[in-house]
Amino acid sequence: MPAPVLDSTLPPLSASSVRICPRCRQPAPAGAGWDVKCAEHSLAFVESRSLAESGHDSLLGTTLAGRFTILARIGSGSMGSVYRARQAAVGRDVALKIVRRDRAYDRETKARFEREARAVSLLKSPHAVTAFDFGEAEDGSWFLALEMLEGETLGERLRRERRLHWVEAVRFACDALRSLAEAHAQGIIHRDLKPDNLFLTRVHDPAGDREICKILDFGIAKWVRDEEAPVDQLQTLAGTVFGTPRYMSPEQAQGAPLDPRSDLYSLGVLMFQMLAGRAPFVDDDAVVVMAKHIKNAPPELEEAAPGVEIPAAVEAVVRRTLEKLPENRPASAEQMLNELEHAMSASRAVESGVRLHVPEEDLPESLRLAERRTWLLGGLLAAALLAVLGLGLAVWGRPLKHRSGASGTSASLTRVPDPPHSTAVATALQPTPTVAPIGDSASGLENSASIAAPSSSVTESTAKEAQLPAAGSVHPLHVAAPGTPSKKPAPRTSSSSPLERRGNERYGRFD
Repeated sequence: MPAPVLDSTLPPLSASSVRICPRCRQPAPAGAGWDVKCAEHSLAFVESRSLAESGHDSLLGTTLAGRFTILARIGSGSMGSVYRARQAAVGRDVALKIVRRDRAYDRETKARFEREARAVSLLKSPHAVTAFDFGEAEDGSWFLALEMLEGETLGERLRRERRLHWVEAVRFACDALRSLAEAHAQGIIHRDLKPDNLFLTRVHDPAGDREICKILDFGIAKWVRDEEAPVDQLQTLAGTVFGTPRYMSPEQAQGAPLDPRSDLYSLGVLMFQMLAGRAPFVDDDAVVVMAKHIKNAPPELEEAAPGVEIPAAVEAVVRRTLEKLPENRPASAEQMLNELEHAMSASRAVESGVRLHVPEEDLPESLRLAERRTWLLGGLLAAALLAVLGLGLAVWGRPLKHRSGASGTSASLTRVPDPPHSTAVATALQPTPTVAPIGDSASGLENSASIAAPSSSVTESTAKEAQLPAAGSVHPLHVAAPGTPSKKPAPRTSSSSPLERRGNERYGRFD
């Protein structure tokens, strides 16, 4: 592909949205449609702002594979770039992921790109990105045409608002679980769930406009049952870690074999961050973060986000999903979805003052446990009140007279007036200690590229300092379930997160 000609005699690019030829910068004829091309260079006219923001990308204005006219660059990474393109045959805009030409012949890059194309083509859920086309361009580069999304990533939302209301967090997690349920049924494990791989977009249907969550970037997905597919190093290298440290499951951090419950753990980390405004484990050192996933119990949500009330039933599901051992987590995406939906219904009923009767055998285990704790707490409080009442009666030492009501059908109790020197009883309550908030780290680990580092590269001294267990073993740590029911949630904060964002990641970092 020829490089653009930057003639110093041409006028500088305007910041306006005037459509020009990317080569000669001549403006498009008045009233020209998007399919009109420059008569001299046969390139489509593109917005001058898009050309300037892309750094004069040579692909703008060109037509790929005879059917995709490239109009703007959305983002880029080490593997290639993502463009907005118009598909001529059907007149729609698509997101076109193109592997860089110098990487198109790399075996691992091609394998990863084919893996993503194959994965998204199998997924039909409205909570997965739709793939339209996949193939090789005239110059040997590979492309993947995806639906064009309008909205923002969860990462962008969290950087702006820091935390979400618990109802919003549960709803987005349920959307992601619907997509994961379909992927896991196809034998696909995502392995890289993180805020920038969840996209929040609006859909228009008969039920009205609503915001839904879609899962992006199956570039490092793994097939857990596929005997006929060619096996590549990315899928089979023993003791190798792939993913983003801040959102890794304990078994993923050790390079151990994975099953779908690893994705559930990562989604639990995302839920914790949506609710608390920070991930459960943060540090500037990726190895330390991975060690914490393996060994440390996640902090209480109340500790991570003081003053933010979160329903006990919702917290119970999150904490069970963050169990160290996979067998202690929900068994599948469908089960976790069921538990979250029950938690949502029960918590909303409590907030509205309505008590829903659901048979105990129909409740998930975590919710049954939370409900039993609630009844036990209520019983203890009732017993305490009775004891205080009994003590008061004993101190008063005066009988209670019965007095008939005026109608003769009701009765009330009246206490005989106390003598002048009666004794008063007061109960001293100890104040609850306040836990200082734990600040987030500015390391930006969730924005880092997915790492691929053999576990053997972790030195003995580093592993000892971080107390990192040997690969293939998981520390059998059981995390206790949550605390008490919530009150009205505190308002969201709008402070920006210190985490640095690296480019537009609408369709994954493409690294």
